[in-house]
Amino acid sequence: FSKMFSTNSEFRNGIRDAMREDIYDTTPKYANLSEKAKRMLLLPDSSLQGSWRCKGGAWVGAQDVESNPIRMKGLTKVLKDHLGAEAPTGDEFMDAIGKLCGSTPQTHWIDIVGVLDRKISHSWHQDTGRAGPQEDSKTVLLAFPPEDNYEGVGVFSHIVKLENEIRAKEDHPPQEPVLYAEPIDETYIVRPTFQMGKEIIMYRDIDVVHSSPDVAYRSSVMRFM
Repeated sequence: FSKMFSTNSEFRNGIRDAMREDIYDTTPKYANLSEKAKRMLLLPDSSLQGSWRCKGGAWVGAQDVESNPIRMKGLTKVLKDHLGAEAPTGDEFMDAIGKLCGSTPQTHWIDIVGVLDRKISHSWHQDTGRAGPQEDSKTVLLAFPPEDNYEGVGVFSHIVKLENEIRAKEDHPPQEPVLYAEPIDETYIVRPTFQMGKEIIMYRDIDVVHSSPDVAYRSSVMRFM
């Protein structure tokens, strides 16, 4: 998987496009949107969000297991077309990544594009400032590089490891980021490198602050929580 993902743009783009369309088609809040709205939301430079959970999820059709045994139909086809009959289904693929989020995940998923190919100022923040009841909730990033055989920065978010945990206040809205206003010395900024075998990074939100890259160079990065 890793070798093909890093070296084959047809496979990589097929995975991204199929994940986006499958999630769009099975997310309740999109159910009554027009075809025009769907086309706009599925444009490759548009961010899209929903839930990654397939098994036991609340997606459209989940209650009718006989006629809808698989949620991620398009993703399943891409994986099996490129990796063979023994490849995981799209549902297994999504849930396997989602399980990295810990024992009590939010199940939130978003495909982030952001500002590309020009330098922007960092905006350091946490997504939630929480770690879940078992203190094991993690943010998981799956990165999509912009070209085959890419090794370098700009695909993943930039990260600063905190010396001490920072937690959101009890009354802080759970869906709003926790902004970090203190200046950060360049010495502490980690710029994760994308390369074959390093397509995923993960961290507890209370252990880091993060920001978009100095210059984003990617197709997108998918965040699982």
